[in-house]
Amino acid sequence: MKKARGIVMKTSEKTTIIYSDSGDYLKIKTPKATPSIGQVIEVDLPVQNSLSTKLLKISSVAAILVLALSLSILNIISGTDTAAAAIVMDMDTSTNSSTNSSLELLIDREANLLDVNQDSRNIPSSSLDLKGMDIYAAINQIIDKAYNQGLFNQGNSLILTSIIPIDNQRADVIDQAKLKDSIKQHMVEKKITASIMVLTTDENTKKAAQSLGMSVNHYQIYQRILEQGTNKNANPSYSKDTYHMLTEADTSLVTLFPHDSMTITPEEDMNEETSNSMGNSMITNKNMESMNSNQANPSQKDSTANQTNGSVPSQSSMPDSQHAMEAPSNSMSMPAKKDTAQPSELGEHRMMN
Repeated sequence: MKKARGIVMKTSEKTTIIYSDSGDYLKIKTPKATPSIGQVIEVDLPVQNSLSTKLLKISSVAAILVLALSLSILNIISGTDTAAAAIVMDMDTSTNSSTNSSLELLIDREANLLDVNQDSRNIPSSSLDLKGMDIYAAINQIIDKAYNQGLFNQGNSLILTSIIPIDNQRADVIDQAKLKDSIKQHMVEKKITASIMVLTTDENTKKAAQSLGMSVNHYQIYQRILEQGTNKNANPSYSKDTYHMLTEADTSLVTLFPHDSMTITPEEDMNEETSNSMGNSMITNKNMESMNSNQANPSQKDSTANQTNGSVPSQSSMPDSQHAMEAPSNSMSMPAKKDTAQPSELGEHRMMN
């Protein structure tokens, strides 16, 4: 039987607690002679069944493994079937508000589309199979469908999107800048003209919009108009007609949200890119011609430099210059000598006759 020696820390009729020499607190059965607190005693420790101890350890490890496996499975299930964020998307036109479309896209943690909630019969996504698709590609397909249905041919068009994290999950599930750039590039490629807005908001803003019967996108435009004081008499009843709100406030989407919105005009963008490329090409060609000219005519460059540095010729070069000037004079006098010789030759000819 194993013994233990220690100081009595607490005692009662049934149990006693001692602080052993090994630094452990041991709870033992109180001896027949009740010890006093602070007394050093030596007691016999009961022998534990080694088999039961091993079984206890094995069962504990097994329970931990089962718990870990359950948590991992739950995490996988929640990651694939539970929405981490939502995108509320509105597509409005200036000519007919009845054709405006509104939908909510639910996205998982991997930024893949889980489901689509529709609030209108004019939803371009109703005939598309978008589930499981990357959200950036899914939105581009929705825009394509709207374009094919002629939505962007009905006057000025707006594409409004708001990213809403769900249940305080990560706000970076969807990259706002990436989404904005993806929509822009796709519209330029398809030559679609429209104004776009990409915002990140929260569930409280969404609830406030729903309480007024508004889309979260229209609500944020409505609130920004009130904040800037451009139309203090703005009426929420007009909130579903975004262009009406903007016209009444004498403002624009880009003015209200300068960092989160833009107007896409593919023709201007293409002309600007062409102009920039032509300008860069002309500058490059000009620089190349200048470099080639300098390399091909080094003597001309030196001659120009010499003329610039000294305009007065030196004395050693004067005889050559004079000789060059006298040469034309001699050549011009040769016909005169020939003319003076002609009468003499005629006289000699007559005498011989």
